Amino acid sequence: MEIYQLEYFIKTAEVLHFTKAAELCFVTQSGLSQQIKKLEEELGMPLFIRIGKKVQLTEAGSVFLIHAKQVIENVQSGKQAIDDLNQMIGGELRIGVTYIFGLLILPVVNAFAKTYKNLKIIVDYGTTEALEQKLINNELDLVLVISSHEIGPPIQKVPLFTSNMVMAVAKTHPLASLEKMPFKKIEQVPLILPGKGSNSREYVEILFVKHHMKPKISIELNSINALLQMVENSDWATIVAEKALKGWEHSLKAIQITGVATKRESFMLTIGSYQKKAVKLFMEEFSKSINES
Repeated sequence: MEIYQLEYFIKTAEVLHFTKAAELCFVTQSGLSQQIKKLEEELGMPLFIRIGKKVQLTEAGSVFLIHAKQVIENVQSGKQAIDDLNQMIGGELRIGVTYIFGLLILPVVNAFAKTYKNLKIIVDYGTTEALEQKLINNELDLVLVISSHEIGPPIQKVPLFTSNMVMAVAKTHPLASLEKMPFKKIEQVPLILPGKGSNSREYVEILFVKHHMKPKISIELNSINALLQMVENSDWATIVAEKALKGWEHSLKAIQITGVATKRESFMLTIGSYQKKAVKLFMEEFSKSINES
């Protein structure tokens, strides 16, 4: 059994198509099919049900997929361990972040890139669930999220900070003189909110439904920077985690929301028993940055 055979098998299991899998693995379709057949012969059981060029995993295939991914992860961890022993902070650091971390992460990424010039840093923005799946699929090394649902194995989590959801308005807004506002009254305020699918949007949507509210949502934006810029120059309001307003204190007013639970927990998420040295160092630097702010 060879590592490349496991890689061919995993890719085929992901796309469920021999030709597509072969293209992604940069081999011929016949070469890929031949290696998977050898793997099946060695295991003594079929891994796929073949329907033309399309395939489906057998029960044995589904079970073997879990272990094949673990083998590949262990091999990659072993290679990374050797690199770390050689004090080589290079390669790639793939970080997934939800929208709240857009501005919080940039200073750390900037400083980290200047310190480790051989390291390529990739920042991927997305929803909590999508980023968690990419982490499980080994497409990301580290994920930063605010989450309202339970996160369990195989994902490991490190608490970051607690942040309350607040209503943010421009300092010129008629409501800017307020320090607090009952959640029910937000129904009367025109809103700009993060797009559907974001964890924070889902959180407030649940509250709207629970309290039988029909909010005035004028605009939806997936970019937190663009969203806050629009709020800054308008009579609209938004609902965001207070930490997301870092750097906007000069132009935006955070109004505390009363009558509902607004506290949100944030985490750094990783997977696997061994972490790249770059991941460990970045986690330390980001934690330090958050605690200093």
